[in-house]
Amino acid sequence: MSAAYTVVIPAFDAADTLGEAIRSVLEQTVPPDAIIVIDDGSGDGTGAVATAFGPAVTLVRQDNAGPGAAMSNGLARVATPLAATLDADDVWLPQKMARQIRLLEDTAADAVFGQVRLFAGDAADPRHGRVMPGWLRTAMTMRRTLFQAIGPVEDPPGRRGEMVDWIKRAQESGATMIHDDEVVALRRIRAGSLSSGRDPERDKGYLYAARAAILRRRTGGTGAS
Repeated sequence: MSAAYTVVIPAFDAADTLGEAIRSVLEQTVPPDAIIVIDDGSGDGTGAVATAFGPAVTLVRQDNAGPGAAMSNGLARVATPLAATLDADDVWLPQKMARQIRLLEDTAADAVFGQVRLFAGDAADPRHGRVMPGWLRTAMTMRRTLFQAIGPVEDPPGRRGEMVDWIKRAQESGATMIHDDEVVALRRIRAGSLSSGRDPERDKGYLYAARAAILRRRTGGTGAS
């Protein structure tokens, strides 16, 4: 299998962290063929940070539509056999892609995920250093054909839970998705981010994903919610 891969980074108001995320991609022991940053209607200097990397990064701007829509926009532009995704406030460890490419080469899996370690600006934060399963955009590498088969990542109400929904749809389709026990990325704890803390309004997305899965079971469907 070709090791050629493209990285898609959805970004919204991520000027403070996007540069670090991109550098962690460029420092991979197996370098990417392309990096696509989807600026999801940012109001800060996110686009300028991306363009500062020159031809190494392709910047695509869109009106604000949510992380799932931005991710889908980027994945639809991937031309390499493999695609990897990264949140704009997270960081990959240098061996992340080498390890995940090898796992895909050694198995018939359609996608591979890895562990992530949480990190915060305040080391006293009780979550700092915690390791957790990375069923997340940041920890995923997949075959491009998987996205083509499953379709867009949909943004539910509250714009949380889009990956829960998409991964569940992929599993229901019969896709093979494996989880490795190696830490491959650092997940930033940042106040105000879409994934930070609990919020009744934002958390509606998880309920939406659960309800959509129940409806698909009842109707025998496996497509988009």
